[in-house]
Amino acid sequence: MNGTKPANGILPVQQIQAAIDAGMITADTGIDAAQMQPASLDLRLGEEAWRVQASFLPGRGMSVTDKLDKFAMHRINLRDGAVLECGCVYIVKLQESLRLPDDISALANPKSSTGRLDIFTRLITDRAVEFESVAPGYEGPLYAEISPRTFSVLVCPGCAYRNCDCAADQLSFQMMQCMNCRQQPALFMAVRRWIFVTGLG
Repeated sequence: MNGTKPANGILPVQQIQAAIDAGMITADTGIDAAQMQPASLDLRLGEEAWRVQASFLPGRGMSVTDKLDKFAMHRINLRDGAVLECGCVYIVKLQESLRLPDDISALANPKSSTGRLDIFTRLITDRAVEFESVAPGYEGPLYAEISPRTFSVLVCPGCAYRNCDCAADQLSFQMMQCMNCRQQPALFMAVRRWIFVTGLG
């Protein structure tokens, strides 16, 4: 990356931008400046989701796709919007992916709104042995596990990022019209915000 990387601690927005420029962080539709926060990056839902029998971790040597082959009940196309039903567990592929060097890891945390709205969500990566973290040197896609606990939610690719205010915490929700999929006003989700940590050696 360009610029001076801190020896330890959280990468600031300038270093996150340098990571994007260096190809460490990529996205299906490109990364917009509005996703950038002072020391984190907002992520967005992609077009693919799967309803699964239960939550899972891939484990060492296994990808999320490997586990989906085993546990997925059916695939859902989010392109025109789709409802994630209350009480069900879904895996949604995110638009962003990572190619981290060996001395940088990443962390994710849900916003406090998820507790108030009773929507359970956490991040998964290939070969993960724990949720919400990305190992140093990880290269691959990102996925969100989403499980609405009290009411169903309507989602579509990227609309969370475009329509929700993600200024303060790690997960934002807002009632609004989805102009892309032309559905009635519903709850949309801005998936997660990442904090990149360096100096692991």
